[in-house]
Parts: sequence; structure tokens; C-alpha cells
Amino acid sequence: MKFYINNLAELFSLVVAIIYYPYLKRTVMKWFLPFLAFVFVGEMYVNYISVIIGNTLAINNFIAIGESVFYGYFFYSLSRYRWAKKIIVILTVISVLSSLASLAFVYSNPSFLYFNLIFLALVLSVVSLIYLYSKFSTDENGVYLLSESGFWVAFGVALFFSGVSVVFSLHDLSLRYNLRLFGVRLHNIVPQILSVLLYLSLSTAIILCKKKTRISL
Repeated sequence: MKFYINNLAELFSLVVAIIYYPYLKRTVMKWFLPFLAFVFVGEMYVNYISVIIGNTLAINNFIAIGESVFYGYFFYSLSRYRWAKKIIVILTVISVLSSLASLAFVYSNPSFLYFNLIFLALVLSVVSLIYLYSKFSTDENGVYLLSESGFWVAFGVALFFSGVSVVFSLHDLSLRYNLRLFGVRLHNIVPQILSVLLYLSLSTAIILCKKKTRISL
């Protein structure tokens, strides 16, 4: 079974969530522990299955559904504006329904599943940016904003999923011209690099949540 740099990043963030869970359990951040465990176990299973059957698009879609539901709920919980909450709910429901529908084509048209992953990445990027916009519009102090856990989650999600959507969109072009970075195909290495940034951002959010919890206590 293969083990990639993104798996290390996921494991690191999971360990951080386990260590700091006592400070998270009274906040919406408490759901990060089961979520990160779900992602890490799911990605390791993908690595295992990829050696056996090769095609893991269906499993990746299930993981993507979990990510859509989790991040949608997280940003919905933190958003203060009703309009932001409504848009987040609508986009999350559409992304989940799209994923479930795409699974019906797992054997007849596998490319449909691949395009759905791109769509999900775009939706999560938009959802995180909606939250950031609503946060910026209510917080005039940029330094204070950087101390918010929600900001770092949104920053990591926006950076990762927007980058992934672009790279996945160029998948065929990458294969045709054999585009590589550090000797690895572009559509393989870029998501791994972005994963490190995503899970560092999530770890930062968890640590900041601990500081705020200690202050409140």
C-alpha cells in the first residue's frame, strides 16, 4: 500500500485534533476529530484499493461527499448572515445530490465522476469564500481576523479546493503533454502539496481554538 505526503499531513492534523480535543469538545470544532479520522482512514483505503483495482473515483466521491457535508455544516454554523447560510445550504445540497447522481455512472461513464470531483471542489471553494466575505464584512480588524479558527479553515479550504479544481480540469492536458513537477505528474503532485497547506491551516485553527477556549475559561 502506498503512502503519500498528503497522508502524512492528514495524520499530523488528526494527531493535533486528538491532543487538543479537550479544548474543542465545547465548540463546533469538536467535529474535526471524527472528520479528520474519516478522511485519513478513507484516503488510506483509497491507497489500498488503488493497488488492487486501480480505479478509485467512486470511493473518492464518497469522501468528497463527506467533505461537502462537513465543511458546509462548519461554515453554516459560523456564518452570521442569513443570506450566507442560505447560499451555503443550497450549494451543499446541490453538491451532495450531484455526487449521488454521478455514482450511477461509475461503470458506464467514469469521466462523469471525475468531472463531479471538479464541481465539488469549485463548490467548496465558493462556500469558503462566502464565509470569508461575510467575516471580512463584519470584522474591520485584520489582526483579529487572523486569530479566528474559522478564518484559517476557510483559507485552507479555499486554497486547496480552488487549486485542485484547476489541476483536475487540466488532467487530460497534463497527460497529453506529460506535465510534471519534481518528476511527478502535475495532477498527482499539486494536490499533495496543497494538502500540506490545507492540513497545516486546519491544525492552526485547532490550536487557535485551544487558546480562545483557555481565555474564555
